[in-house]
Order: sequence, then structure tokens, then C-alpha cells
Amino acid sequence: MNITPDLLHSGCHAERFAAFRLALERRMQTHMVPPAGAPARLMAASTGAIMASGKRMRPFLVHLAGAGAEDSDILDAGCALEMVHSASLILDDLPCMDDAALRRGQAASHVAYGEATAILGAVGLMNHAFGIVAGMGTDSARRVDLVAALSHAIGWAGLVAGQEYDVNGFAPEDRVGSTVLDRIARVNRMKTGVLLVAAVEMGSILAGHGIARRQHLRRFAEDLGQAFQIADDLGDVTKTAEEFGKDVGKDEGKATLVAELGTDRALRRCLDLLLRAQHSLDAADVDSGPWQWMIGQVFDRDLLAARVSAPRDERVTQ
Repeated sequence: MNITPDLLHSGCHAERFAAFRLALERRMQTHMVPPAGAPARLMAASTGAIMASGKRMRPFLVHLAGAGAEDSDILDAGCALEMVHSASLILDDLPCMDDAALRRGQAASHVAYGEATAILGAVGLMNHAFGIVAGMGTDSARRVDLVAALSHAIGWAGLVAGQEYDVNGFAPEDRVGSTVLDRIARVNRMKTGVLLVAAVEMGSILAGHGIARRQHLRRFAEDLGQAFQIADDLGDVTKTAEEFGKDVGKDEGKATLVAELGTDRALRRCLDLLLRAQHSLDAADVDSGPWQWMIGQVFDRDLLAARVSAPRDERVTQ
């Protein structure tokens, strides 16, 4: 495909996404060119993780939220975010974490390259993500804001915190004033929602959005993240590894909304979160067409079709 600005901003959502994905993956390949002295095995592990077939939802959210910004900046921000996401998956799959052997339809990094190389590859990807943002062509004030958004997503109130809670649970002092459902939502926000929030935040920074629109897009991403994690948890108990593209049954014994509420009530909560995300998108006053198309691609069509008949007795409160 010959990528042109018209295709990247096409009115046909499928063509727009296909062009963006191709441009993103070409950009990622340029960022993964090994520097002098880089170990071939380490680069192979890192490149294999980042180039494996994924949804590319987070970079596409940067693209949608950043409408009007420079395409090169959007692509670089998307690459940085996808590197952080891929690094988090490498770590999540380790034997000391979820001990998963399959990721994105292929062997997990630690299975293919060993635990040490997998860990080093994850560190390298996160490090390189910050290097990409630091070298972007946008002005210095925006680069600082982009770095801050990425750092917040990874840090002690972000991905690493969510993983700690997911693996080791909540210490007594962390449970004060919260219910089981509160704590599940906190883990879901930290493990999944933070990168979706970072995606719309980085796009908004590049596009120069005002405070009100940024707040609405953040709420959209927060609810989308919660819905996405519920759908992922549902897949863990209802799909095969071949259908899911990764190991299933890994949530057994964990506190998830599916475990606490059952599949039917968890499904209704997921649908309600998607509806609430749509309300925030409407309030953000953006062209919602491509956003809705993306949601339709990410979530199961059967799940979305259930929106018509799902009872409303499990509404998510504000």
C-alpha cells in the first residue's frame, strides 16, 4: 500500500486504519534498527515482541485523539506507546508473573528467548520509548508533557502498581475503605486503562486540545479500559487459546469481575461501560465514527450485539 496523507485521514474507517497500521509498523521497524554493538539475540527478542500481530488499539487512539497534529509525531508517539505495551506483555507472561507460554498467537518472549533476555528486552523497549519521545519534532513543552504522560502510565500508580496488585494482592493498608469490586476496578485501571488514557492524552497534547475535551477523552478511555479488561477476563473463561491468541485459564483463583459477578452480570457491566464511554465521546465533540469503528473491531461482535437485549439492572454508577 502506498501510504498518503489522504489515506491516513480517509473517510473509510477500515482503509484509514489499514493505512495507519502499515505506516505505524514501518515506523516501528525504523526505530528497531539495531544500534552498533547491540546483541543480536536481545534485538530479536525485542523486535519479535513489538512486531508481533496486535490490535494496535493504543497507537490508533493516539491517531484519533491527535487529529490535526503532524503525522510523524503521531506515529512516533504511537510507537513509543506500543513499545511500553509490548514490554508490559513480556513481563506479564513471565513464570514469576502469569507464567503464560502463548502471546499474540506465538511463543511468549521468555519461552522463545529465555527469561533473562525477555526481561532485558522489556527494559530496552521501555527505555527506547522515552528516547523516541525525546527526539520528536514537536516543541519542547509538549515533549515534556508527553514524557510525563508516559511516565505516569508506567509508574507506581500505573502499570507496575497494577501488576504488583495482580500478582501479590492488596496489603491490609491498601484495602482500607474499599470493597472487592473497588479493588478489581483499581487493578483494571492500572493494568489496562492507564495506557488507553495515555494514548488519548498523548494525542490530545499533540493536537493542543483544551482542558474540557481532554477530560472527556480521558473518561472515555477509562471506561473503555474497564470494559476491555472485562471482555479479556470473559475470553479467559469462554474461549480456547487458539481463539484468544494467548493462554486461557490464567485468571483462575484471581479476583476478577467475572469471578465475582458471573459471566452474565460481568457482560452487562461491560456493555454499560461501553455505553458510558460513548457518552463521554459524544461530550468530547469529536467525529465519533472512526472511534466507534475501532471499538467494533476490538470487541466481539456477539458481545456488542448483546447490547440490544442486555437487561439494565447492572448499570455502572458514576
